[in-house]
Amino acid sequence: MGSGLTKNKSKDLMNKYLSTSLPSYPGVWYGTLGGSPSAHSNCTLFSQWFLKNYTNDSVRLAMPSGNGYEMVDKFIAANGGKFSKSGTPQAFSLFSISPNNGNYGTYDAGHTGIVLGIDGNTVITGEANYGAPYGGLDAPYHNNGTVVMTRSLSTFNSSTGVTFVNLNNYLVDELKNTDNDNKKGEKKMMISFNYKGVGYSAIDGVMIAFTDLKYWAAVANTAKQNASFVDLGTVSEDQYNQFVKSYQYGK
Repeated sequence: MGSGLTKNKSKDLMNKYLSTSLPSYPGVWYGTLGGSPSAHSNCTLFSQWFLKNYTNDSVRLAMPSGNGYEMVDKFIAANGGKFSKSGTPQAFSLFSISPNNGNYGTYDAGHTGIVLGIDGNTVITGEANYGAPYGGLDAPYHNNGTVVMTRSLSTFNSSTGVTFVNLNNYLVDELKNTDNDNKKGEKKMMISFNYKGVGYSAIDGVMIAFTDLKYWAAVANTAKQNASFVDLGTVSEDQYNQFVKSYQYGK
């Protein structure tokens, strides 16, 4: 039994993050610094982006210090008693990892991210890492600027220096009532874009290219009714390359 997003759906969400125009360091976005070397490579930036886009208007954003380990505490303090700290992850939780934590290789700033789903004993997280280039959403250390991670539920908790805050009561409608069992009738997230005259549709972790745009348009129109649909329009070469790294091609 799972809750939240599957790993593939988590990649869809992370690609929305990657397609968002954000400042590079030393630029600032809602109180947190932009990333380096990629604009998206900063853990506090990703967590702040998620909170800004996926919690409702009653939630207040904290002004992050730039330290991932303080993200949970500062968010709780900014919201005056609405939230409480937990030692156990749940789908759609903000998390912080303590500084200089050998279990996760953190330094003085610690780390932060979002629990996007839980599947059995597997915790699925969305994360960004300052100082790391983007090498794909499955990239290993040194190229993990923006990634989807899987961790063990038995260890990814307060026993190893991780704290959480559950956001479920304050999510936007797009993320409410999701589960990752892929039940019949479940709406899936679909991302659609155009690059050099070719239409692309990405859904459930698979990207499909349509050289005949009329077929691509028909798929997109159907998705608007049966999926959570995001149209990115015409993308740049850099954005296209990010998608190629993140998805397998459907044939």
